[in-house]
Amino acid sequence: MGVLAALLVYALVFAWGQVYQSFELEALIGGGAVLLVTAYRLWLVARFDALYGAGPARWRRLFGVGLALHALLWGLLPAWLIWRLGTGFNFFVVILYNVGVTTALGSSWMAGLRVRQAYIVLMFLPTLAVLLFAGSLHDWVLAVLIGSYAFYLFRLYRGQYETFWHAMTRERRGPLDRKQPVRSSTEVQLSLVYRLAHELRTPMNSLMGMMSLLEDTRLNDEQKDYLQVAGQSGKLLLTLIDDVLDYSRILSRRITLNSDYFDFRAAIEQSLEAFGPMAQSSGLELSCVIDRMLPKRIRGDRERLMQVLNNLFSNAIKFSERGEIRLDVDFTVEGESGGVLRVRVSDQGAGMDPETLRHLFQDRFIEDGQDVYSSHHTGFGLLVCKGLIDAMGGALGAESVPGEGSTFWFTVPVQMQPDMREAQSLIRALDGAQAVVVGAASGTVASIQEELEALDCQASSAMGYDHALQALRAGHREQSDFDVLFVDTWSRPELALNLCRNVLEDPSLRPVRLVLLATIEERSHAAVQQLIDKHDLVVLVRPVHRTVLRQGLARLVGLQRQMPVGDAPLQTPEERQRRKRFRLMLVEDNEVNQLVTRGMLSKLGFQVKTVSNGETALALLEQEPFDLVLMDCMMPEMDGFEVTRRLREIEQDKASLRTPVVAVTANTAEGVQARCLAAGMDDFLAKPVHLDALETVLRRWLPEQPAKDEEEQ
Repeated sequence: MGVLAALLVYALVFAWGQVYQSFELEALIGGGAVLLVTAYRLWLVARFDALYGAGPARWRRLFGVGLALHALLWGLLPAWLIWRLGTGFNFFVVILYNVGVTTALGSSWMAGLRVRQAYIVLMFLPTLAVLLFAGSLHDWVLAVLIGSYAFYLFRLYRGQYETFWHAMTRERRGPLDRKQPVRSSTEVQLSLVYRLAHELRTPMNSLMGMMSLLEDTRLNDEQKDYLQVAGQSGKLLLTLIDDVLDYSRILSRRITLNSDYFDFRAAIEQSLEAFGPMAQSSGLELSCVIDRMLPKRIRGDRERLMQVLNNLFSNAIKFSERGEIRLDVDFTVEGESGGVLRVRVSDQGAGMDPETLRHLFQDRFIEDGQDVYSSHHTGFGLLVCKGLIDAMGGALGAESVPGEGSTFWFTVPVQMQPDMREAQSLIRALDGAQAVVVGAASGTVASIQEELEALDCQASSAMGYDHALQALRAGHREQSDFDVLFVDTWSRPELALNLCRNVLEDPSLRPVRLVLLATIEERSHAAVQQLIDKHDLVVLVRPVHRTVLRQGLARLVGLQRQMPVGDAPLQTPEERQRRKRFRLMLVEDNEVNQLVTRGMLSKLGFQVKTVSNGETALALLEQEPFDLVLMDCMMPEMDGFEVTRRLREIEQDKASLRTPVVAVTANTAEGVQARCLAAGMDDFLAKPVHLDALETVLRRWLPEQPAKDEEEQ
């Protein structure tokens, strides 16, 4: 509204104030300039998420340019009015508008003092100059009044700037009074929780980083599956650490959500790949049925949604001894760009009695005499889930029948980005194929049927392995052959392998394409490996989801598998050479973390100078130019906050270019990011550091050309 007010004021002065009738050409030129500046500022507002996400520093520069253009335009306008018409009604309307917008700017963007002071100068200096040179006493009085108010705004902006940074650094400085307030037991526990999370995250950074680097080594398919499961399990451990922190935040009502568009189906598939082997090792079957109308991308907090789903998976596995764990995901469209996401996790465990179900989501962890490891105790995971779903504006509930199992469900309103593109080449190759599924759990059958329908195919289930073989032979005799046979080892592994041998060795059934569904452990068995080597059998690891199924079907019909597309610019020799010229510094006291981060940077094509303490880093930064610094916050003697503060003081004293500093820390407590910014850091990476997050930060803060190249030029 503030941006659009400029158009209203201009129209009031030049139309109703009859300026347009007297100075038509100049009024049109001024109106065009106002429209352009207003359009530019509205574009910045509309594109805030994309521009700020691509680079906060760049967005701040663009915003500052918009303010400067606005101030210059509206600073020249009253000066022009004095020159043409004198200090009449139109002049006072514009001055009133200028005073209003400069006063309003005092409560926004308090960190940008210089830009706001420049805004005052551009807004009032042209008017003051014209009034002073006009020569009349009346004009001089107006100049004094306007100048006094401009001086007052200078002081106001300065005071607000100091108050802002004082609030940002208050936590870092701590109370000046020696007498410290007595901390409550809750505050002490919260402090211990944060410290414990920090201590756990540090070794997890090394573990996850090493597995990330291991992905680039030569591995066969079986080893890749093992590594994938290990990586997903490591992420689950991080999720458990986050549960502890999140529950403390829920108690203090400090939960924050980071909403963005993401591929929910892909996130579910990653979770299935992690929990599938865990369920199978406990004698359980994990299956998933996802509504094929689920949009390609939904807007929400990906990490929080998956945290809830992973917790429900974990509880289902923990409290089930037999049967199937089934995930159902449905989506109901409500409006043009929104809908409701419904997720259900069902198990066939012991179930819960009505009393346990009634207190399930209440803050009653362990009552007197209750065993902490009993089946009635679920820990605080469900309370965390309840708090997160409530924060998203959704609902979380449970249904249970003793002796039959339980179903946990949640609903969340989300925005969507529909993507109607399908695998057209795969649809043409399958050509409406008819499939049979045998030996699979009900959830697996439903999942395959849902996915094949999305590919214009049909699937039915057979009652048993012998019945499936009879149906295939009967179909051949009646010339109504089935095209694809899915054989699952879930019911009877020996009978499943016998059926595969009979189908593969029967000449009359050779038109039937065969797919075996097995666990990771079963795929490595000698009998399965023999079928793979002899018949090139397609084996899919359960639980089956869209990505795995479509890759297997593409291989079955002879389509070339699409390899993952790498970072296109990095593939060019020019980009690789450009990255090598950047000078990066890593300040990290942990040797294992040094090894992991250096490996990631090398994988991205960057060279890095590593130092292990703050004093050495500061001395090296004074002697040599660096393009970016990755700074560990928690180091002995001089920590990363102090190193950054001293670096900013040195840069200010020498009037040298600002070196971007990115904080790298395992401490994810509330206020840490604000503390990093207050110390002069530019961005924040939480350990364990992921490769894609590291590359995103480097792209955001590295200049177009390395500092060394700029010096040579």
